Amino acid sequence: VSTQSTGVSVPADFGRHHLGSPSHGNLAFNMKEGDPIKANSIIMSLNSPVIDDLTTNLHMTSLDSEDFSREAVDCFIESSYTGEIEAVTLENFRDVNKMSHVFKVNWLSDRCVGYFDNYLKMLDTESSYTDLVFVVNEAVYQLSTTKKKVFLDLVAQKFSQFPAGKVECFFKEYLSNFGDSNTCVIDCCIAIAQSNTDIIVKIFLEHLEKKELKVLDAGSRALLKRVDLSSCFIKKPELHERFFTVLDQITTVDQDDMKLILSLFKQASAPKKAVIPVNVSVHVSLPTFKPILDMSYDEAVESLLNKKYITNLYMLFDAMWIWFYQQRQEVTAADLLEKIVIKKERENWTRMSVEYVKEISANWGDRFSKLVLDSEQLVRH
Repeated sequence: VSTQSTGVSVPADFGRHHLGSPSHGNLAFNMKEGDPIKANSIIMSLNSPVIDDLTTNLHMTSLDSEDFSREAVDCFIESSYTGEIEAVTLENFRDVNKMSHVFKVNWLSDRCVGYFDNYLKMLDTESSYTDLVFVVNEAVYQLSTTKKKVFLDLVAQKFSQFPAGKVECFFKEYLSNFGDSNTCVIDCCIAIAQSNTDIIVKIFLEHLEKKELKVLDAGSRALLKRVDLSSCFIKKPELHERFFTVLDQITTVDQDDMKLILSLFKQASAPKKAVIPVNVSVHVSLPTFKPILDMSYDEAVESLLNKKYITNLYMLFDAMWIWFYQQRQEVTAADLLEKIVIKKERENWTRMSVEYVKEISANWGDRFSKLVLDSEQLVRH
């Protein structure tokens, strides 16, 4: 990255030995506790256009840094001086990453993503809950504060490499206080679980059963608004009866909860079959998908791409699977993939897992199946 006014490129090594120099430290980072941390305004300005503006145009000689830990500010300054992130640790990572965004130090933001990705690569099936919870918490935090899914996509890709048992054990502990889980936490858990969202639904049901709740709590509402029940019931048909049996114990509902529960009955009045024999007609019992079966190809595509109840790629491709199986047609339209990508980007949906696409792509035809699998915009590899 070149600084326009000087032509100096960062990151660069401006000299670690200049750190803490009284004669160079003309910019103070004011901390919540303790003495301010001093740095050189020129070096910091070369790294940060925000600091450059504050010091050069507004003539500020101190910056409020009460929201960041002292360790993180030290690391941020050291990185600006050396062009390295050697001082980044799991403990200060969040604040350093936050500072890189607040002060628009783009190269440091990229390095933080690299640090996160390298940490993920070290995780395996033997990794502890503590090892895993760090990456999930950072993904949740990034999504909640910036609406970005960079960390979330990386975490989902890593978790897709774990056996379902490992994923289930993690989420049982992570969602042990299910009722207190906010919408962002639930969204991230669903995205990470991918085609194994039945795991999250089972934990939700166990939560309601154990607590013997008569009213929906915050975590339960968040899940019911977000989860794709049809995919869960395809994979685990036995969950269907249990799901509505447990919901039946809810005796105190307000108007919004009643609408939510009614929408669930409408969405999943009966489970779809996971395996359908060859040359047997598909009986689609989900009311939301029934109308598309009588549509032409163009009508079905346009309808599905504009349905408000389709809230992720998995739901969209589930519905497409139903239509193409019922019609016994291969996908031939060249512009379909482009339309799906546009819809995905506009709605900010996460990508699908390779395993899921391979499992349901048999009815699409070889050409379209390969296009989807090769699309980095739609599938995590």
